[in-house]
Amino acid sequence: MDESNKDRINRVVDYIQANLDKELSVKEISGVACFSEFHFNRIFKNIIGESVYQFIRRIRLERSAGLLLTNPDKSVTEIALMCGFGNSSSFAKSFKNHFKMNASKWRGKSNSFFDRNSTPLQIDRGKISFLKGSPVWTFDKESSIRQVFIEDFEPLKIAYVRNIGPYQGDESFFSKLYSKLFSWATPRGYVNEKTFTLNIYHDNPEITDNQNLRVMVAIPVGNDVKPEGQIGITKINGGRYGVCRFLLKEDEFKEAWNWMSNVWLINSGYEWDNRESFERSIGEENIEDIRYFKVDICIPVKVK
Repeated sequence: MDESNKDRINRVVDYIQANLDKELSVKEISGVACFSEFHFNRIFKNIIGESVYQFIRRIRLERSAGLLLTNPDKSVTEIALMCGFGNSSSFAKSFKNHFKMNASKWRGKSNSFFDRNSTPLQIDRGKISFLKGSPVWTFDKESSIRQVFIEDFEPLKIAYVRNIGPYQGDESFFSKLYSKLFSWATPRGYVNEKTFTLNIYHDNPEITDNQNLRVMVAIPVGNDVKPEGQIGITKINGGRYGVCRFLLKEDEFKEAWNWMSNVWLINSGYEWDNRESFERSIGEENIEDIRYFKVDICIPVKVK
């Protein structure tokens, strides 16, 4: 595969993800990649596995499905408009064709997706704690305590490797992606003792088919760094996030993500915002010969 084509399609996917709520034409998108419309359609489908129209329509529908579950106070029409649909009738038809049920019925099944049984301790006490002026929620989770902080992130330029396809259950998956990223970044001097890593997720595995799951592994880089082949360059927009630090075994990430978005978020007074969600890696620990990953799970939020 021509690496320059991969670079251009990376730019296109980044552009689509950042502008999903806007009207997107093939002419506009092919211009981002500097291709003619004819060649762009062929190359995009060859690399991504779907036509650009199918790709945009599917991720709009899947984003709307996630927002229906995590934003119960938003109407179906509001969510349709947030995801780039021109009107509620076209959204309703497309949603039912894709998910085999209407949007209201889909929203009604949210309790079957997630465990909402954890009790927020500060609600029982009728108060909330603060650290450096920011609220801290403390939850009783079985035999442990979980604390969620509000953190404001500055915009961050990152270098990344993107993968589209299954990753759950593959212990070596992220190691392989990071091997590609670091074999590019290290000899160019983009890695040092302060470098941290990000796993950036664009899809919910409960909603998106395994073969379509999008994930990026990334490190921060300077503003003058340029993309090269399979190494893409983009920016995390920053903004307000709910952040919780976890010590997780390989098979515990799904529960942690579900807990953040569907236990803490619902009790927080915030709602999910349309920005990047990610894991910020802190390191690893070996406890009684079991490998644990220390990560901050970061979800974008805004006031309801």
